[in-house]
Amino acid sequence: MTTKRFYRRRFLNRRGFHAGAYVLADCQIDVFRPLSGAPQYSIDAQLTVADCGRIATIDFAASDEATARNALHKARLLRDVVVDFTAALEATVDDWRDRQG
Repeated sequence: MTTKRFYRRRFLNRRGFHAGAYVLADCQIDVFRPLSGAPQYSIDAQLTVADCGRIATIDFAASDEATARNALHKARLLRDVVVDFTAALEATVDDWRDRQG
């Protein structure tokens, strides 16, 4: 199976808010072709999140089975935390709205 490069760039804020907030996701397979021997493959993947001047990039690169498993573990853990955070933020906004009247 051939994997296409995954590349997404999205602004995080709505129009009218700070334009420097964004998320950038890039995932692809790199190939190294030595002069002799079989090609060598690795995973090149990063997730960058920026908000108002602060930038964080998380590396998910992998070149062997152990680092691939760890990269998947990191990505899945982040996904779960973001889903749980979104639910908590929704509940907090609802509570805040109720208190505002």
